[in-house]
Amino acid sequence: MKKLSQEYYKACLLGGAIGDALGAPIEFLTINEIRERHGENGVEDYVEFPDPTGEFTDDTQMTLFTAEGLIRAFHRSSLRGIPADVVEITYLSYLRWLHTQHRISLSKLFTTAIDASQAGWLLDQKGLYKVRYPGNTCLGALTGDSMGTIETPINNSKGCGTIMRVAPIGLMWPGENETSFLKACELSAITHGHPTGYLSAGVFASIISDLAIGTGLEKSIKNSINILKRWKSHEETLKAVEKALSLYQESKNLKGKPLAESIQKLGEGWIAEEALSISLYASLHFKDDYKNGVLFSINHSGDSDSTGSITGNIIGLINGIDAIPRRWIENLKDNELVTQVAEDLHIQLKGNQDEPDDKWWEKYPGC
Repeated sequence: MKKLSQEYYKACLLGGAIGDALGAPIEFLTINEIRERHGENGVEDYVEFPDPTGEFTDDTQMTLFTAEGLIRAFHRSSLRGIPADVVEITYLSYLRWLHTQHRISLSKLFTTAIDASQAGWLLDQKGLYKVRYPGNTCLGALTGDSMGTIETPINNSKGCGTIMRVAPIGLMWPGENETSFLKACELSAITHGHPTGYLSAGVFASIISDLAIGTGLEKSIKNSINILKRWKSHEETLKAVEKALSLYQESKNLKGKPLAESIQKLGEGWIAEEALSISLYASLHFKDDYKNGVLFSINHSGDSDSTGSITGNIIGLINGIDAIPRRWIENLKDNELVTQVAEDLHIQLKGNQDEPDDKWWEKYPGC
């Protein structure tokens, strides 16, 4: 099957960015505190600023830099005719993100990453230089002198920083869920060394890959489980996914709208498998309803911006751009930046070996 149209790619990344922005101001509050401040239904619109605008966090920032790394790797491979090291090239993109957070890395590749001659366009976007709650594990890993891998883990963390940034991987390899699973694990291990952390990211990327060709959500989850089971140390991640499926079925049988308190049975979302579980639960219940699905995914006691981001990626991709409230798109700061990256991710490459596109090269240097 062919990949979905560009409008669905935009809905995936914008949907995640909006969920991120909606959840950002309440991520450290309990559900009771959220209700005390915002009413019985919790947050129903952007609430962080006096005007009706929202702003995404490090979740979306790192998602955009993931996309940049993938496009640059594809560009290099296509123009030079040799396989590109996707992991190292995306690592350089993560070092560029680190630079936007006003941090310095001890890696010998840091200077190369931010060199003006090959930095690319994303590093010039002023909106990305805002420090929006960056995760300590990502910062700590990237400021060090080496890159983590699955074989040589840099730490034992399984924080949700592994998963909230990998949706572009499934979009880069639509319909190739095994490749997407593997690449998500490899890119997540750059900063997070615990198997549950990178395997949760693998499951998410696999699901996005299947959704990107129009596969149904439940089938996409089932496919990801089949891949997951072939990996070592998969038990914890599998348990979290199965728990979401079980709770969904239980809630579905009650034939009522699920309550926010039900999310607590899955955790708070600070660690990767819980963020995955909560997001799958919300997405299954509201797979045809972007607005209510994202609001359900953020109004709980826990990491609201990350669960909002992941859920927004999933339901956005399923339903397309018209399913997202127009005011949420228009009132999202730097929405045009997210849109541009989504469009470029869908295009992947302009030009070829015989006639390279100079503007595309300046935007995504294949080096």
